[in-house]
Amino acid sequence: MKIESIILIEPDNPINFYPFSILHTIFELRCGAFRLFEKIKKLNPNSKLNFLSGREEHLNCFLKKFDLKNEEISKNKVLIMLGNVLPTQALFNQLKEKLNDFCNSEDSLYEPLCFTVNDLPIAYFLSEYDEEFVNSFSTSSEKERPYRKVELEEVKILDFIWDAIEYNGLAIEDDFHFFKQNSFPKMDNVSLINSEKISLADTAEIMPGVVLDASQGAIIIDENVKVMPNSVVIGPCYIGKNSTIKVGAKIYEKTAIGEYCKLGGEVENSIIQSYSNKQHDGFLGHSFISEWVNLGADTNTSDLKNNYGEVKVEIGDMSIKTGRMFLGLLCGDHSKSAINSSFTTGTSAGICSILFHSGFLPKHIPSFTWGGHKDGSTVHSIDKAVELAKTVMARRGKVLLEEEELLIRKEFEKSL
Repeated sequence: MKIESIILIEPDNPINFYPFSILHTIFELRCGAFRLFEKIKKLNPNSKLNFLSGREEHLNCFLKKFDLKNEEISKNKVLIMLGNVLPTQALFNQLKEKLNDFCNSEDSLYEPLCFTVNDLPIAYFLSEYDEEFVNSFSTSSEKERPYRKVELEEVKILDFIWDAIEYNGLAIEDDFHFFKQNSFPKMDNVSLINSEKISLADTAEIMPGVVLDASQGAIIIDENVKVMPNSVVIGPCYIGKNSTIKVGAKIYEKTAIGEYCKLGGEVENSIIQSYSNKQHDGFLGHSFISEWVNLGADTNTSDLKNNYGEVKVEIGDMSIKTGRMFLGLLCGDHSKSAINSSFTTGTSAGICSILFHSGFLPKHIPSFTWGGHKDGSTVHSIDKAVELAKTVMARRGKVLLEEEELLIRKEFEKSL
């Protein structure tokens, strides 16, 4: 059965995706080679796509940023799905198989289907569009219309931002088939290991001494990527359009690097959303780096506690048990670290901070921090922070949208 329209609904717990959620909807979160909404569109190219969120200003910013608009919803065959479900080919194959099992000879359903994972609803399918039903989806109240529950298997849900880090390798593997499978041009002194699992765009430049090792998973190198001499890339790994891997870099498995990034040193099992740099030596592990971040030379993150215990993350007044042994830095947009900065295990850092400190930075760093000492740090001027963001973005031919500036200024008001 064809899905005519898909309505993605942002979960009502954006704090779980802090600090990325300060300026972004969950639809934008990168996991694998694509942002979540991009992967939905890739998997369903003929379906109309709509977005709903209780955070109207964030939704407006998202739509403006990606030049999107909510398309007119079809009258029939509408899938309503939580926006934090990890979209995979297997998931949508399973959904369509279940729909075919329950539809009648007229290719319709007698009642809505409720798709569940561990008995928790993640999606509904309606043969006929019902606006009231859709509006009630994000509330805790029972739906007024009856529906049949259908349990799905092996579906991944992103309940927290670190789930994206955990499932990143799986997502890269699932994304591999969307990219060109090609014969490789002659490249001097380049080692390709398990080349059938390597996708190399025609415009990518791989320089001498590079090792691309796909023995553990797929490697996707997108358009206009430059991998400089003596770098090693181990799959599963995605390197996004117009990004650069610096001389001698070591990019380990389960790493996704978005567009227009520069990476050097050692990176492992991390997501760099886009437009962010870690150009020099230093270690970045099991981390999530948002947009327009710059990590100074020899910035290092700890991603494992000395006692090998469970990592906790502090967000404001909350301390959250992650269930993870490995977790590094969660860094918000437009934040920057000085040379020789050190982040302890499970650090969360807000947006628009300028970080410098002789020892380990605090485990939780509020937005607009100037310095990073637990005692005595000042607050970055909002006007100077906005001006700096505009300057940095202009260097990449981008403009800070009014909608983005509004969200930045609102976060500043909260930090006072």
